[in-house]
Amino acid sequence: MRPVLKAALFVAASPLAATAAECVGTFEVTTSAAHGSLPAGTVLAGEIAYDEGRSMRMGEETVSYLSTGTLKVSAPDGTAITAALRVIHMTRTPWFADWASFDAKDVAGDLGSVTDYEDPLLLSLYAPRGSLASFELPRDTAGWEALSDRRDFQVHTPDTMWTLPGEITSFEIDCG
Repeated sequence: MRPVLKAALFVAASPLAATAAECVGTFEVTTSAAHGSLPAGTVLAGEIAYDEGRSMRMGEETVSYLSTGTLKVSAPDGTAITAALRVIHMTRTPWFADWASFDAKDVAGDLGSVTDYEDPLLLSLYAPRGSLASFELPRDTAGWEALSDRRDFQVHTPDTMWTLPGEITSFEIDCG
């Protein structure tokens, strides 16, 4: 396996796709609850850029990739949050479901005029159990389609651990 690569630098004025990340992508989130000035049902634009990191087996059912990169979610009003991607978990289980989870930390920004956040920011993609043939991270949108049964977004605020949930759609990734 390759060693952990340096994190892609995020420059607020530049789109994430312009960073030196190995994988870049976009997605949309339809919020399931109000968040500050954003009503429930707001469609957020998401960007992801990451380098696939060293893999670690976490028991029989999960392989975690110590990845580096950035997640950004922007609202139509221009407010946004960003977070540093730290790990991608790939889980295959005969008991519940197969899934991938993008786990990001250091959440910051002003999404919906809310400025205080608690880690983590999560993107979780699910498939019926037994859907994944391996623990490898998909390299393109077609590969991620196996995990399209349910796709969830969530970020937390610190005061009450209130969660902003949402449904992820239009998930597209390309790895160079």
